[in-house]
Amino acid sequence: MSLLEIIKKCDSAPYTPLTDYYIFTAHEGTPLGYLTPLVVAELKKETDTVSVDDHKKTVTILAQLDTSEKRSEAFEKLGDKWRAQKLFDVLEGWRNEKYAIYNPTGTVYFLMERAVTALFGVVTYGVHIVGFVPGKTAKDARIWVPKRALTKPTWPGYLDNTVAGGVGYPASLWETAVKECGEEAGLEPSYVEPRLSSTGVVSYLYRATDDLSDELSVIQPEVEYVMDLEMDEATIPAPADGEVESFELLSVDRVLTLIKEGKFKPNTALITIDFLIRRGVIGVEQPGYVDILCHSHRKLPFPLLK
Repeated sequence: MSLLEIIKKCDSAPYTPLTDYYIFTAHEGTPLGYLTPLVVAELKKETDTVSVDDHKKTVTILAQLDTSEKRSEAFEKLGDKWRAQKLFDVLEGWRNEKYAIYNPTGTVYFLMERAVTALFGVVTYGVHIVGFVPGKTAKDARIWVPKRALTKPTWPGYLDNTVAGGVGYPASLWETAVKECGEEAGLEPSYVEPRLSSTGVVSYLYRATDDLSDELSVIQPEVEYVMDLEMDEATIPAPADGEVESFELLSVDRVLTLIKEGKFKPNTALITIDFLIRRGVIGVEQPGYVDILCHSHRKLPFPLLK
């Protein structure tokens, strides 16, 4: 596959109007996410939490839920009920971790269980770190690439970024990055903090299938904060929490080959390509260069963390 084809596997939702989906909105009408008809069918039963307008294709949080706390409590109860009823497979990955949904001012509108967010198509946030050992030139660098554990519920056995994790509330981006380095790669904060640098952000709309009868037709708007971790030869990351099977230090050429072979989880392939663009390994001569950049930095139609 070409690099552009790989990127489009991550930014896979169409750019045409998503007329088959409902819009999940705040009580005053601000769009917050995309909803599939499967999810809307269940939300029509939740008349104490939302109202459904089939003509406008909107699902709106009730105005009586007039504080962040009330909204958070209502959606916590809804998620608990759906989980107990085993309505959606995605809820089997329950995390007991809250994600923040923001309003247009960038403040928290309410909190939602991480496993539930995909069903509501709201924006979620992560931190992805590329750990690398520099060489004489950018093309001589080597990248630490982990293989996801076969027990992972999503993308088992695929290659990943050196370290990655979702940003739960109320953790900061930096706290999340340092914590995940310890949990996933056994790297101490004293080693990570002076070597870690924030380098940007990528964004995309992911959809696994366009079959609306399939739960996986949910649309997931994602923002990933990208960081680089410059490492020395002597430091070797090691699996620490069971999420990673092994780490391997690979050349840039080998990494590109594995990306093109589809061995990487789609969003981690995108982030690795972003790393190679920033380092000058992939340049303007790359076919589809502008499209690659556009699909890696998609404008999302919902309020974002400021």
